[in-house]
Formats: sequence, C-alpha cells, structure tokens
Amino acid sequence: MNEKRLVSSEVQPRIVSGNTIVPVRIIVEEIGAKVTWDEATSKVTIVKDDVNIQLTINSKTALIKGKKEVMEVAPIIDKGNTMLPLRFIGQQMGIEFTWDASTSSVHMFKKDDSDSKPVTGPVDVVDGNTPTTTPTNPTTPTNPVKPGDGTETGSGTGTGTGTGSNIPDPNVHLVQSIVLTDKELTVTAKDGTLVPTSMKLANPNRIVLDFPNTVLDESLKKMLVKNAGELSSKHPLVEKVRFSNFNDNPATVRVILDLKSSADYKVQPSKLPNQWKATIAEHQLTVVIDAGHGDNDPGALSITGRHEKDFTLSMAKKVEQLLLQDKRLNVLMTRSDDTFIPLDDRVSFANNIQSDLFLSIHGNSAKATVSGTETYYNRPESAAFANVIHKYAIPATGFPDRKVREADFRVITKTTMPAVLLEVGYLSNKNDESAMYKDAFQDKLASALVAAIKEYLNLK
Repeated sequence: MNEKRLVSSEVQPRIVSGNTIVPVRIIVEEIGAKVTWDEATSKVTIVKDDVNIQLTINSKTALIKGKKEVMEVAPIIDKGNTMLPLRFIGQQMGIEFTWDASTSSVHMFKKDDSDSKPVTGPVDVVDGNTPTTTPTNPTTPTNPVKPGDGTETGSGTGTGTGTGSNIPDPNVHLVQSIVLTDKELTVTAKDGTLVPTSMKLANPNRIVLDFPNTVLDESLKKMLVKNAGELSSKHPLVEKVRFSNFNDNPATVRVILDLKSSADYKVQPSKLPNQWKATIAEHQLTVVIDAGHGDNDPGALSITGRHEKDFTLSMAKKVEQLLLQDKRLNVLMTRSDDTFIPLDDRVSFANNIQSDLFLSIHGNSAKATVSGTETYYNRPESAAFANVIHKYAIPATGFPDRKVREADFRVITKTTMPAVLLEVGYLSNKNDESAMYKDAFQDKLASALVAAIKEYLNLK
C-alpha cells in the first residue's frame, strides 16, 4: 500500500529563512483537516472542506486545488517528522498562525469578513504530545474553532452558556462521572439525555466524544489542570482518558480516549436516560461495496436490453461473499437487492460507519465501438487505491485499458475514506456486454477485486 497516514513523534518548531516550520500535526489537527502521505512520491496532501493542498518534501512548489503556488520554504523531514511552513498553510485555510517562541505555542486566528480575531488560545507543545488549547482570556468565553484533539477550550467556568449569567441554564446538564472499566466507558449526567458526536483520529489513535449541552460538575472540575482532566485506564486498548469543558457556546464536555492501537466503540443500551455507555473493541477493517443504481434507477441499458443495475448487484454480491471469507474484514453493502438508494445516502452510510474503503461497481455505455475498463477516483487520498484496483481489474476483464481517471462522481467525492468507482466495461459494446453477464467472468473479476482490496489493506 503506497498511501498511509503520517506518523510522527513531534520535534520542536524552528525558523528557516525567516519562516516558521512546524510538525504537521500542530497545523492540521487543530483545524480538523485530514492528512495523507504518499511515500513513493514524498507527497503530503491536506484536505479541509473544499481546500486541497499538495506539498512535496524539499520542493517549494505546492498544488492548491490543482494550481501551482510557490512557497518561501519547502516542507522537510526532520527526524522522521514532516515539517510544514506554518504561514503558507494558514493562508490557504483562511487561518492566521503565529509561533510564539517564548512560550512554545502556536496562536491561531480565524479570518472573517472584517478583520482577524483570535478564536482559540495558544496551542501548547507539551512533552512532544498532541497539542492542546488553552483560553486566551480565562474570564471571557470564546467561540472556538473545534480542534482535532485538544481538550482545553473555553473558560471552564460557569454553566457554559456563554452569556456571562450566573443563572443556571436548564438546557445545560451537569456531567457527574466519567468511568472507564476494563470493558466499557460510562458517562453519567445529573439529568437530561446524553447523545455525543464523535470522531476517530490517528497518529496517535484516539476516540473523541463531544457531549453537547453539558458541563462538568464540581467534582470533575476539581480534577482539571488548565481545564484538562485525566483518568488512568484499566482497559487493555486505552492508554488514558482525558476530559474538559471543551466549549462554552454551546456548552460541551469533551471526552478523549487515548488508544494504544486503533479501536472502535459500540454504544450499549442503558436503563438510565442520563447515562451513556459504550464498549471499546479492537478496530476491524471495514469495506463498503456499492452496487450502482437499483430499482427505478436501472442505469445503462445494454446492447441486448439488459439493465446495468442487475450486473452491478451480481458483481457486488460476488465480491462481498469472497471478502466475507476473511474474518479480519467487516464487509457491508449499500444495497443487497433491487432497491434504490440515493447517492447521498450511500455516502452517509459509508461515512457514518467510518469505513476504511469504498468500492462502487458500474457498467458503462457509449458508442458501440467503445470498449474497455476505467477506474475513477476524485480525492488525492483515493489515488493509490484506484491504481491497485485498476492493476488487478485489467487482466481480469481482458478488456482494453482505458486508464485510471479523475471524476466528480458523488460517491467518490463526498466519501471520507479512499473511494473508487470501477467502470468494468461497456454494456453498449457487443463483446464487453457478452462477457460481463457471464458467471465465469464475474467470478474471475470478483477474485481480482478482492485481491486488490487485500493488497491495499496490506492483508497477507
């Protein structure tokens, strides 16, 4: 597998030709961006909303949404750590970063229509670990841009309403306990219902849980140091638990599980509405197979009058059945019968379960003379997966090689994991169509696609 997440053990930021360069994690995790690393090309890709930045180690040329930009300094590798130019990245993301050497902290300012203003406090580099944030003014609530990890944001005082009032807000509930046993995490509030939002982060691995409309009660607040509390862990997969009054407006308690390795959580039923429980288990690689079209969306009509939706479902099921033979994989289908699933629902399904890979299977249509196999991707982090799929698909189909291509198909644009759309062949072509509906052809291609997926996931 050529593409992987960056792994770094932090080194101190430093000045190069008047420009501050810092470990990649300081920048991207604080603004919730995603980073991928292509070892073969020494390329770093940073994606945040509609911003796509591609940087190459030791090169001053960057690609911003496909356009070349020249930087004052080039990214470098320092002791195994990727170091990026702070000011340049901030300009592209609409954020002003400044490095304060005297306090070893990064200050982050979000640019609005009128002027720049601080939206979080300094990002402290503590013991080489993931940065955390502290408030710029401990008596004035802020409305922060939520960082990718840091536990300390906001004042950590009052009810968390952001109004400055001493009258408790009935819509804000007190979190009274956070308990992690060797099996499960339990968060309990005085009243109300706890329904967190969550995200998983890597390098290092952790699970972040944000409980809206909550603040820590006095017993937990007493455990805070600079608005960050910490609990030891007896769970075999969890190094420690961190917690904080993360935000004032809306009031939010953040709980972070620092993991020893990649892990998932599964919500468990609780008899108490004011209690939230989840078990923590080892991460299982998840692959989503998407059979294109379905029901009232038949797709392309083949040269002999057959529907694309039938070919894609048959192919997807064969891939699914072969993948299910590997107990290391969790395999899910966007549809398993002749059902219509809207494109955005397919995307949401894969994103919500935090799938590791997404493969969409299709048949193509054009002039009767056009034949061949094409593999599509959209986001840079999907390119390596597309190349592996294509490498295996071409000899399996025996059709002309119509190359790996970029396109903006919704299911590969809006998904958040490496995602590929495979156009197996042309249903409008007599030779392609004749092969595509035969079991022997589908069995051979399914085996090839499974081999490609396993190679990409580095499953021996």
